[in-house]
Amino acid sequence: MRKPAIPHRPGFATRAVLLVCFIPYALAPVSATSNRVGAVPENGFVSASKYTNAFFGFSLPLPQDSALRELNLSFNKDASRHFLFGLQSQKVNSGFFGASAKLTVFTVTATQSSSASSDEARKAASGAKGRKVMRTEIGGREFWKSEFQEKVKEGRTWSVGFATALNGYVLRFNIESFDGKLTDQFRRSVEALTFFDPTNARDVAGPESRAYNPAASYITNANVVPSGRIPQLNPGSISGNTYKNEELGFQYEFPTGWVVNDKATQEKVTEAGHQFVWGNDPSAAREHEAAEQCARILLFVTEHPAGTKTEQLNPLIIVMAVDPACSAGAHFPKSIDDREAIQRIARQILLYFRQTPLASTGQAQVRSFTTVGRLVIEVTQSLTANVPGQSTPSNIFTSMELMEAKDYWVAWMFATGSEAALAELKNTKIFFRPSDPVQATQP
Repeated sequence: MRKPAIPHRPGFATRAVLLVCFIPYALAPVSATSNRVGAVPENGFVSASKYTNAFFGFSLPLPQDSALRELNLSFNKDASRHFLFGLQSQKVNSGFFGASAKLTVFTVTATQSSSASSDEARKAASGAKGRKVMRTEIGGREFWKSEFQEKVKEGRTWSVGFATALNGYVLRFNIESFDGKLTDQFRRSVEALTFFDPTNARDVAGPESRAYNPAASYITNANVVPSGRIPQLNPGSISGNTYKNEELGFQYEFPTGWVVNDKATQEKVTEAGHQFVWGNDPSAAREHEAAEQCARILLFVTEHPAGTKTEQLNPLIIVMAVDPACSAGAHFPKSIDDREAIQRIARQILLYFRQTPLASTGQAQVRSFTTVGRLVIEVTQSLTANVPGQSTPSNIFTSMELMEAKDYWVAWMFATGSEAALAELKNTKIFFRPSDPVQATQP
């Protein structure tokens, strides 16, 4: 296969290759157990109608929506960051064209700071993408608010952030959603915040509330438990430009002349990419650590050796296996008519990317199709990112092809610097054993 032409120019030490190395975590739901207990900012109470924080002294009314479930994250790498409370929803709506899943994630976090100034709160509200903010007042306190909407192929998305400085911390309330109605409910909830003397938290919470401390009580969800199979999965073998995995029953021909990155290089580049994209964000660090139990990179190849100086993104292909046991209630669609399951998986990927510093440059393309009897879910996106050391943003064209192999999910992730090159990468071939329902396919 002809390789995409990437001009080499000394002096352009691009690190754009690092940007896509966090992609595996989009498919690896986390189920890690926190070792941190008794973190004071997390102390609070929760009931069906409100969340009350006993450290900062605030009460948050909660939307009354039957689809909402508690979300629990573990911030176990940065003692300055605290996860206080969270809710999530995967509401399914039925319509003329079938069912659709509207994902929503709401989080309350606190970051300790030596100054905890108004300027820090403003920056926190603008988020990693530096969105415009406006000053407002909630509960008698100064808040900074950002709000962003985007129309994508699968519908409209909303991102709303609130932040304020309080007692040496920056509190942040964040909403990421595909559901406009639920976004409005959460927005109104935050705008109805009340503040009080923390010593009165028990009385403010009321008798119907239960004690709540996510840092002390965080345990693995019984429905989201890694099966332990991923570390034992056969890593496969490589001969020339062919990767083969007998356990999963397929082989894959990647472009001739591309560089196979060994495990040590994979870990180094992935960690560097994680740090570049997420910094010290504890929730991302949690995902990074737990992903080893839920997902495994089987193949990581690049057109040029990692670290090569190029003008554009160093094209890459990642093949990885995901243990679906890590996602509560998840199932891979059995047919192209299972629109609810297809949309749920696609929206999970899209919602994850909306929480990264990568900026979309167009509508994400989501499609599902069958090829030689095998169902494939494809999510294609064009992104851009400002990379240190580069005078212009890096363009990133990505496509994820997801399918089943045995009782695992296997994903092919392609990334390069141009749309034409991406289309060429997707023409590489995947072969399945004759005993399996598929003989050969092109993602």
